[in-house]
Amino acid sequence: MERIPGESRRVFEMKTTPQTERHLKHARWMICLAVALLHGAAANPVLAAAGPYVDGRFRGRIAYSCDGNHNDPDDWAASPVTLAILAEAGLKEQLVHFDYNCILPLTDPEWEKLHAESVLGTAERYGFDLAKFFDCRKDRDGAVASIVKAIDDSTATDPLYFIIAGPMEVPYLGIQKSDPAKRQFVYCISHSRWNDGFASRYKFTCTKRSVIERDVHWVQIRDQNRLLSFGRYGRPSAWKEFEPYFWMRDSDDARVRWLWERMVISARPDASDAGMTWFLATGDEECDPVKLRRLIDEHRCPAPLIARRQVRIEAENFRHLEGCALEDRNDKQASHALNVSLAGGKTGSIRTRFDEPFTHDNARYEVEIRYFDAQDSRCRLALSVNGAAQGTAWESPGEGRGWMSRTIRDVAIRRGDEIRLDVQAADSAAGKLDYVQLNDQSGHLEGENIR
Repeated sequence: MERIPGESRRVFEMKTTPQTERHLKHARWMICLAVALLHGAAANPVLAAAGPYVDGRFRGRIAYSCDGNHNDPDDWAASPVTLAILAEAGLKEQLVHFDYNCILPLTDPEWEKLHAESVLGTAERYGFDLAKFFDCRKDRDGAVASIVKAIDDSTATDPLYFIIAGPMEVPYLGIQKSDPAKRQFVYCISHSRWNDGFASRYKFTCTKRSVIERDVHWVQIRDQNRLLSFGRYGRPSAWKEFEPYFWMRDSDDARVRWLWERMVISARPDASDAGMTWFLATGDEECDPVKLRRLIDEHRCPAPLIARRQVRIEAENFRHLEGCALEDRNDKQASHALNVSLAGGKTGSIRTRFDEPFTHDNARYEVEIRYFDAQDSRCRLALSVNGAAQGTAWESPGEGRGWMSRTIRDVAIRRGDEIRLDVQAADSAAGKLDYVQLNDQSGHLEGENIR
């Protein structure tokens, strides 16, 4: 331990009364508060509180939007699992909005009915307020008005976490009508390009870029199909493929057996969209049936993470694309099959303020930048934080290697800092960006109990 210099040691050794201790404690608290406010004002004068857990308690409200009326019946199972997660994680009262059957271009009345039974049947069994639930095929205006209210009620200390488990159209209608000053306190959470508004079979009127450009935060987590979905899309699953969820079938809890019934009706064991709810409740992007069983059937609620080890910001999710545009070539090698490329010119940049849930207020990261190496065409890139260069600029080799990464170590980033990536290339084939990933190297403990 570092020794305290003599003069300072004498100050620490002075006798204090309870009254002076209170005064000292108050003074120290005021100094810390002043420093925090000064830094926050410099970075972003209305930066929302770190969250969603503050002092061990969930701070904020939750909204949820899902389809289930066309395309894929997975929501007939995922919507009930989502509600069970919220109830068992103690977040039932935080749910202020839930809309379902939100595909607008096409629908199937029988699917609408079956999904409504899944949603409302689960809500009744777990004791949710049914006034917060809206069938978009029957009451779209009510759903939109509810979204508007949820957004307009948002503040820096009471943000809205909006889980997007369907296409963007209904959420966008609400966001578009909301108070622009309140959108900065909204965090949309997605895990797939379908939820981002990209699909070949449908003519959607908007995508996640429509939302991001209205100052709503977009939080993209890992694709939850990897660990929560079994069987193949578009065909009924074999009985063996349901095995990871047999614990629902065999549960002593009638509510859990109801979840199993809805999964069987959906004909495929896919609760993937519920993985976003699991993430919001825990900070964990790696949900699986074993973890769900511990929470839903065994009532063992995990301690939420203080901060994620990795935070990936997709290039297309940066708030500002300057001289760049989203590119949808359904490239399976790109994260979520989307990327950003130069929009006709030779230079461009992407920039955004860092404000993600389950992150430290201040940490040091290894920053991984994934970019495209085109044959016989070089690309020059540079990373900066708040205008300060991080590492040195570099060039792609021009050898046609495809997607590759550059890592810049020991980059200090605070919440509210602006992350910027500049790109210069002879053509758009070389000037492609996939994502910027922050790998925490601060030595913080992941998963520390904060309850």
